[in-house]
Amino acid sequence: MKKLLLVLAGIALMSACQNAPKTAFVQTDKIFKEYKGVKAQEAVFKEKQAAFTKKYDSIVKDWQNVVKDFQQKVAKMSPKKAKQMDQMLYQRQQQIQQMQQQESAALSAEMQKKTDSVIKNVYDFFDEYGKKNGYEYIYGKNNSGSMMYGNTKNDITDEVLKALDAAFDKVKEKK
Repeated sequence: MKKLLLVLAGIALMSACQNAPKTAFVQTDKIFKEYKGVKAQEAVFKEKQAAFTKKYDSIVKDWQNVVKDFQQKVAKMSPKKAKQMDQMLYQRQQQIQQMQQQESAALSAEMQKKTDSVIKNVYDFFDEYGKKNGYEYIYGKNNSGSMMYGNTKNDITDEVLKALDAAFDKVKEKK
């Protein structure tokens, strides 16, 4: 009887081990650092930021030239004319700063929206990848402490990164 119970317990244990859910983890920091979609988004942002900087550097330089010209001619102007010109230059400076702040905020909002889209695409990809590859759970390992340890045999970061990049390349080719 004891032998039968031991055999049944062994069978139950083996069956429980075989039915253990398939789990793995990915290093989310690595995904969001090395994924081609993120890199492409960063390149777009750098390009737009450079264009923004170039535009406002030019506007500010033009304004500074006008100020310099004014400073050279102010001694020859009437006090009334000098005051009017000074007020006009101050107003123009305020307009430039306001335009710069508005366009900077619009650029930041646009980039945040695109970043959110990339993040959503990554998480949607994980849903599809997990289902396709029979995972019950895929954990994210990051510096915020959601997972403090993962046996490296369960680390599928590189595998997922390759598949994610391949999916990005397919979408990029369609465009």
